[in-house]
Amino acid sequence: MAYSHSMVSGIDIVYVEDSMDLYSVPALKKFCKTLIKDENTKIILVLKKVHFLDSSGLGMLTNIFFECQQKGIPLKFANLSSEVKRMFALTKLDKSLRIYETEEEAISDFN
Repeated sequence: MAYSHSMVSGIDIVYVEDSMDLYSVPALKKFCKTLIKDENTKIILVLKKVHFLDSSGLGMLTNIFFECQQKGIPLKFANLSSEVKRMFALTKLDKSLRIYETEEEAISDFN
């Protein structure tokens, strides 16, 4: 799994690509945890290029979500791939997470 990071208007945007599975998740989890250390951070995870998501990836996303929630850090998900949308719907996470069709919508919701 590859990921990249950018900062837009004080918002950390993480672009995740490829698979989110047992082998690839630890690096992303470690990176997200470094972002969460700053309680003033705002995070958007862009998942449009994720073509495979297993229980490890799903577990990592929910873990990061709950950790952010406990610290009062806003976390949003944007531009989900069809695979991620399907998994979020199957697990009913789409009812709990803040999901946006586009990255721009997620950014504007911070303002």
